[in-house]
Amino acid sequence: MPYLDISHLEKSFGTNRVVKDFSLPIEKGEFVSLLGPSGCGKTTVLRMVAGFETPSAGAIRIEGKDVVPLRPNQRNIGMVFQAYALFPNLTVAQNVGFGLKIAGVAAAESRARVQEMLELIGLPEMGGRYPFQLSGGQQQRVALARALAPRPRVLLLDEPLSALDAKVRVRLRGEIREIQRRLGITTIFVTHDQEEALSISDRVVVMNAGIADQVGTPFEIYNHPASPFVASFVGTLTPFEATVVDPAAGTVMSGGLTMNLGRALAAQAGASLPIALRPEAVHLGRASGREIVLPATAREVEFLGSVIRIRAEAGGQAFLLDTFNRHDAPPPQPGEPVEISFSGRDVVVIGGR
Repeated sequence: MPYLDISHLEKSFGTNRVVKDFSLPIEKGEFVSLLGPSGCGKTTVLRMVAGFETPSAGAIRIEGKDVVPLRPNQRNIGMVFQAYALFPNLTVAQNVGFGLKIAGVAAAESRARVQEMLELIGLPEMGGRYPFQLSGGQQQRVALARALAPRPRVLLLDEPLSALDAKVRVRLRGEIREIQRRLGITTIFVTHDQEEALSISDRVVVMNAGIADQVGTPFEIYNHPASPFVASFVGTLTPFEATVVDPAAGTVMSGGLTMNLGRALAAQAGASLPIALRPEAVHLGRASGREIVLPATAREVEFLGSVIRIRAEAGGQAFLLDTFNRHDAPPPQPGEPVEISFSGRDVVVIGGR
């Protein structure tokens, strides 16, 4: 039995169905991210688990018990919001201990727990400060400590890093994952940032228009997208339409180019097949193991720091490719002829493997 079982959840506001038949079993200690664009229903799912929204249908069970009839304060769930939501008139220690005070925890035990939480988030000497005296990252750590202090059964994180700058986000997401692993707490993390979801999750749920389009490990989501939406939303790719030539041999044809995908295809000969290439699968120049070599023209060159992204055109088809930035090997200029190469085995079959 899953530790947290979300079953056939529905939510409508008037005639607008925001969440549609959403089911997700989560094991104890698992870190699951809900990933999707604004308005896809991910935060609504989180708020229903927390008890801030009432489902139109469905069940939410924790350790086998349906918590839908329970008020938020009866569910023993911790939640961290996008806005830090700290009490400005309370010190850091008082903010962290607020839930313990409400729960009637004895003063000595509360002080010990607060100090334990401040140690956990790396702010052991800041209990006497006020929120305005902290940086954004420090304030979010305090919000996390406040959610964890009552030792909740489930931790919910609603885009907690979106208000922070890029470097702080990367550092803090790693700290959140480390704390989650150390405590072994079951966690749902809501984000629209694919890099965040892929980097810290055990599983990712890609949501679209109120449904779970795909549920899988980060590896599965990125390398085997189950739908065109997942393929386009997660990562960058070059899409193609191919025609199956020999399904048993994995041979397809696209734009006059014949490719062997290196695996059998669950489609009939002559069928249309949506396929794609990730930029990291395409090589600038000839490369060992990449049997398909095409003459091309560089059209756009985008400098991304350690990586340079090139849009090249070959046979009327645009290809995106990533190459490492090297100070001794400048990238091609727009309009310059180049060769690109890739392997049919690296082609992603959308909706299949």
